[in-house]
Amino acid sequence: MAEDPGKTGGGKTVVSALDIGDHHLRKILVPDYLRNYMVPGEHVRVAISQGLSQGLITRPFIAAVESDGKKHSIERGTLIFAGVAKTLLYAIPVAAIFSAFFPPLGIAGAAAIGYYYFKEILAISKF
Repeated sequence: MAEDPGKTGGGKTVVSALDIGDHHLRKILVPDYLRNYMVPGEHVRVAISQGLSQGLITRPFIAAVESDGKKHSIERGTLIFAGVAKTLLYAIPVAAIFSAFFPPLGIAGAAAIGYYYFKEILAISKF
């Protein structure tokens, strides 16, 4: 794991590069609590909350880690807050833009974004 200098705080670290198996992740947020369970060279499974951009709220982050047969995850409330924040951040502009052309399309677009993040929260909760 290679950290960006000066990109820590609030119990989180932005990792510039993280290699997990064949996957090379860049600029991913890792909560310090979960980072303690990610030991190089050990078999670790991770659940990643996908972001649609590299913004603060929408940056991809590691939401759960399984190591030595034990699962560790961020608090469910934090995960739900991130999902709701990402939904609102994207659904409101999509609804506004598409509704200008055809209102049902705006509603459908906002619902699709909400469904995407709802599925993500469920998948990480079941990890």
